Amino acid sequence: MLSRNIVKKILKASAYKIISLEALLSRKRKARLHGKAIVLMYHEIANDEDEIDAWTVVRKRDFLQQMEYLSNHFRVVSLRDAIAHMTEANGGAEQKPMAVVTFDDGYAGNRQVLLPIVKDMNLPVTIFIATRAIQDQGIYWYDRVINGLQGEQVIDIDLTYSSLGKYRINASKGSENWREMEKLLSDLKTLEPDKRENVVDDILSDVHITTKRHSYHVAPLTIHELRELSECPLVTIGAHSHCHNLLTQLQDYDIGISVNKSKQLIESWIERPIHYFAYPNGNYNDTVINMVKKSGLQCGLTTVARPWKMGESLFAIPRVGIGRYDSFDLFKIKVSGGRA
Repeated sequence: MLSRNIVKKILKASAYKIISLEALLSRKRKARLHGKAIVLMYHEIANDEDEIDAWTVVRKRDFLQQMEYLSNHFRVVSLRDAIAHMTEANGGAEQKPMAVVTFDDGYAGNRQVLLPIVKDMNLPVTIFIATRAIQDQGIYWYDRVINGLQGEQVIDIDLTYSSLGKYRINASKGSENWREMEKLLSDLKTLEPDKRENVVDDILSDVHITTKRHSYHVAPLTIHELRELSECPLVTIGAHSHCHNLLTQLQDYDIGISVNKSKQLIESWIERPIHYFAYPNGNYNDTVINMVKKSGLQCGLTTVARPWKMGESLFAIPRVGIGRYDSFDLFKIKVSGGRA
């Protein structure tokens, strides 16, 4: 007898299959995306054989299929061109809806896997760099957790001592395992930065995995790799803070330091000015926006999952996240302005 979760999966997949029929989607796009654009948010692209339970790491074959679809049905443009169009008084109707492809954080796969695709497909992309990981060649707390919990061994985590919950990792695989890991990561985000780092240290010090499922782990770009990316005319580099903490949790002074330091470091590394910013985790408020404006940056991208409307504030640009467990049918629905 099939479990309830499996039945739900089958029903959802069947619904996506029907909703994503191109004859239906093409009509819906005309209505949903009139006067709007779709901005996509990715994080990392990995080779097909690189296995990891992480929504943020998309397989190369899936990304290629997604970009082929996007190129056939959208006008894929740079963030600069999109801003110019979306702020025009008379932007005008497009034969095809407009799409922008962005990446957050600055992972090694952006150079090793993504850049050849960008060149082969003539695909404009914007990559937002969180600089501390590149400067220190370390990884942020969330990637420490993701990397550290990969494996075959079931891991039970009890964080009730920090007013969080209990979590069971690796009891399943793929999207189901990610849901449990995502719950852990989301709960950890509610902690103050210093406390969160201590709790992550506690989690990882208690983890003893005897059998690894695979050896692939997420890792940051090097400064040399970032320079190589920036030299491609199809690649735009933006800032994503230095600390990659939720900026809304920080004091004004610390927000300014993180935003400005990321901008200054990137400009020193690639030897050209940068103009665009993406809020870590998408979190922003008026104070954060003011700090980003003061730094001389021209826009701020969020993680609000909907199309970008013409005339909206450039400091609250929405983006639709795409991840490892999004089926191709779901991808088509998302980019066509629909909801999962």
